Amino acid sequence: MTAFLVFAGLLVAGALLLILPPLLGYGRRSQAQMRQSAMVLTVLREQLADLDAELAEGRIDAATHAKSREELERRALEEAEVAAETADSADRRPSKAWALATGLAIPALAVGTYLMIGEPAALDPKNVEGQQGFTQEQVTEMVGSLEKHLAANPDNAEGWAMLARTYLVLKDFPKAAAAYERLDKLLPNDPDVLSDWADVVAAQTGKVGSDAEALVLRALEAEPKHPKALALAGTAAYQRDDFAAAAGYWERILALIPPGDDVARGVRASINEARAKAGMAPLATNEGNAAPPPASPLKVAGRLQVEGALAGQVAAEDAVFVFVRGPAGGPPLAALRFKGSELPVNFDFDGARLMMGDAAVPERVVIAARVSKGGDATARPGDLEGVSAPVAPDAEGVTVTIDRVRE
Repeated sequence: MTAFLVFAGLLVAGALLLILPPLLGYGRRSQAQMRQSAMVLTVLREQLADLDAELAEGRIDAATHAKSREELERRALEEAEVAAETADSADRRPSKAWALATGLAIPALAVGTYLMIGEPAALDPKNVEGQQGFTQEQVTEMVGSLEKHLAANPDNAEGWAMLARTYLVLKDFPKAAAAYERLDKLLPNDPDVLSDWADVVAAQTGKVGSDAEALVLRALEAEPKHPKALALAGTAAYQRDDFAAAAGYWERILALIPPGDDVARGVRASINEARAKAGMAPLATNEGNAAPPPASPLKVAGRLQVEGALAGQVAAEDAVFVFVRGPAGGPPLAALRFKGSELPVNFDFDGARLMMGDAAVPERVVIAARVSKGGDATARPGDLEGVSAPVAPDAEGVTVTIDRVRE
């Protein structure tokens, strides 16, 4: 990894801080300050390219090139720090749409390619002509300056996020993970931080192992619909051959994508691959000019928990199904799937597809839960079950307690 990659990484990290705030809803004053920094960073990138071209053409000597480049490095770091400080002090209003948009790019990839941590081709030295490497001392100084800034400003969350990204560009995954661990203390249980941290932990081993999955489950605890967390959870299940669970996680992502969106095709392909390996039928397609289905009135949400006396009977890999039914029984209207290791867990049927197609949703519903020892939705003796009182189909804060063993 050349030092040029570090310098480019810092420029990109700074640029990300300039792009994200308008999308996340930062104040106008902060946006103006960041636009100014964006212009400066753009000029610095152009000056670096011109400087390298002049050296290659013999218009300047190596000493002049080195001195000028050192000044550019200093300016780039200063602007990156300004961007971090501005973002850190701004009033933040996160956008759910942005979280969805950034998360959906990952599950759209084919199954098994998720763990390929993205490295922009423009930052790859073999794709950049005429770039000159920096010395190890300069690399150490640049990263050290950012670390020094954070030592003086330890509560600067955006700065820690920048440092984590810088280490990620360097592929120094242990240090990136440590930076995310620090960020988790500043932004506890933030699903974006937890998912990115899990991403880095997975990169160290080449798979979504138990440590990464634990972070993913924390992210889903905080935000059950977080796309990247769902993608990682599905990848973890797929890698241990629990294909039905993988499909279940990815189907929850599919429910978040607007009907007809191109991203849905890639997600659906991954789901159907997992379903095929699980011996399940593929999802029905909704392609072409077919009209999108009407919005479902089923939006019930709440929390699933296990009675203390039964908690020891739930294995981490047990399949957990949550169903919505009419109070009089009958086939489920919709269902979600989790794992025993996720319990207790929040559930939300907003966006879930109705299993009975055009069947009307009754005015009152019950939410039933089952821990399946057989791994599928078929009820068997020994399964653990629970059911809620009748509630409205759009009720929130519903508590379902698994409190009995099926005879």
